[in-house]
Amino acid sequence: MALQSLQITALTAMRARDVSRPSREQQEAADRRPLRDETPRRDQPHRGRDR
Repeated sequence: MALQSLQITALTAMRARDVSRPSREQQEAADRRPLRDETPRRDQPHRGRDR
């Protein structure tokens, strides 16, 4: 198989890390958003529960 001979070099790993890092604007927008635990729960019935 071709994937067995695949080698990840240090340079490839560093590039992958940089690509997966959010931009400054994305990070600031995420910091402004409340966490899921901090948002009020909606009192809406879930689909398929009351059948």
